[in-house]
This record gives sequence, structure tokens and C-alpha cells, in this order.
Amino acid sequence: MSGVTGAHHPRTSWSHLAQFELPRHDDREQAAIARLLWDVNDLLITYESAIESAEELKRAAMTQLFTRGLRGEAQKETEIGLMPQNWEVVSLGSLGKIGNGSTPKRTVPAYWVGGKFPWLTSAKVYDREIEQADQFVTETALEECHLPRVKPGAVLMAITGQGKTLGHCAVLNIEATISQHVAYVQTDIERAVPGFVRGYLETQYDNLRQVASGGGSTKGALTCVFLKDLPFPLPPTLDEQREIVAILDALDRKIALHRQKRAVLEELFQALLRKLMNGEIRVADLDLSTLTESQATEVAA
Repeated sequence: MSGVTGAHHPRTSWSHLAQFELPRHDDREQAAIARLLWDVNDLLITYESAIESAEELKRAAMTQLFTRGLRGEAQKETEIGLMPQNWEVVSLGSLGKIGNGSTPKRTVPAYWVGGKFPWLTSAKVYDREIEQADQFVTETALEECHLPRVKPGAVLMAITGQGKTLGHCAVLNIEATISQHVAYVQTDIERAVPGFVRGYLETQYDNLRQVASGGGSTKGALTCVFLKDLPFPLPPTLDEQREIVAILDALDRKIALHRQKRAVLEELFQALLRKLMNGEIRVADLDLSTLTESQATEVAA
């Protein structure tokens, strides 16, 4: 780019900026552009507030659901806090198999070239419902690298990392294998609904991260041994588990909708900014009624 120097830390100069040419807008058009961009910015703030409110509602709902249940029962005090009288505390490992995967060497083509079996990294836990993979390994990799074949219905958790990823969970809806940075909980679906397991583990996000940041060899990571011994609240029926999952799924859909709206609006903001500043369009050419109506609807919601 002309006027920019430095390969690793690109930079320009004030003299170059002073020569930068901008389309000339009259005062009225400048004021109209400013008002429009502020309107879009205000709506972005509204969506952000809606996301935060929905996330706070979900946190409050999870606290109630996992301590009071849905049957109006008396509560009892347990090692993990209050829970309904007829729920029991079990170890997560008692619900099924827990393990993690590995990363086949990239320098071995036989592990990757032509691979068709899904291989997942910790980044996939953000999907929450994993429907597809971005990377694939071969049958040779599965056999020689002792990769687990994780079945649909397993709950995956990121178990390493210093960022926000560690502790996030997702339900696996395909057969896949995983990296060493991911643990799987392949539960007995006759005892525990996958979405219920994910929901409770989400309530433990902060606690899990505190454990992972402790001293010793497990610093910055969780272990499968720790997860196997993790206390877990178990309702006596699958029906109650499914009802709780349905409530959490509805809240997740609301959060996802707000995020989608915000993403679309951010794209609109960038496109408008570019075209208005370049003089490709004028504010008078735009129909802003939809934007105004959307903002009013969002505020009312």
C-alpha cells in the first residue's frame, strides 16, 4: 500500500495522511451521514445490551434449574450446594466413559492426506452443537495414533488454554475424533441427557477454570482424572432432564438470534460507511424506515 512502511508493524506518517483524498460532501450531507451512522451505532449498542440481558437471564435460569429443579420439591444441602430432595450427587465418570484425543503428526502424510474421518480441535466447542468438522484424518491415523472414535451424543470440553476457550462445552452430533486439547464425556443416554450434562458443566465454567489455573503439572489444563471425579447432580428421570434442556435451548436460541442480528448490522455499518464516504450513495437515496422500525422493536423487546 502506498505510503505504508514496515513489514511486521505497518505504519504511515502524518504527511501521507495529509495528502489523503476524500470525497467532498457539503455540510448538509455530512450532517446526514453523521446522524445515520449514529443511528446504526445506537442500534448496535441496543443489540449488545439485548445479548447481555439474555445471557444474564440464562445464568439466573441455570442457577434455579440446577438447585430447585422443576417439580417444586424440597431442597437438600449437598457437597455441591442445594438441590432437589430426590436428585442425587454422582461422579461424572459414573455416567459413562471420559477420555481425550491426540494430534497426529502433520509431517506424516498418511495421517492427513485423503482423510475422511472428522478430527476436532478445541475451537469447535463454541459451536455448542457440533454438526460438521473442518479437518479430517485417515484410518491409518486412527489406528496408529490411538485416536478415540467418539459417538454422537458425547459432550466435548476444551481442557487446555489460557484464553476463554478452556471449560467451554458442546454436544457432538456426528461421529468424530478429537485433539489432546479436548475431553469427551460419552454418557449412558439412559441415565443422562447430553444437553443436561452440557448445561450443568456450563454452570461450572468459572470453577473449572480456577482448577485449571492451579499450581502443579495441571496448570493451564484440566485432566480426565479430575473430570471423572467431578460431582454431578442427577435428577431421577430423563423427562425432567429433557424439560430443563428445552428451557436452556430456548434461551440459547434467543441469545443466538441477538448475536446474528448484531453481526448483520455490523456488516451493514461497514458497508454504509464505505459507500457513504466514497460518495457511491447519498443518505437521501436510503430507505431508513426499516432501520427505525427494527430499533423500536428491539427496544420494546
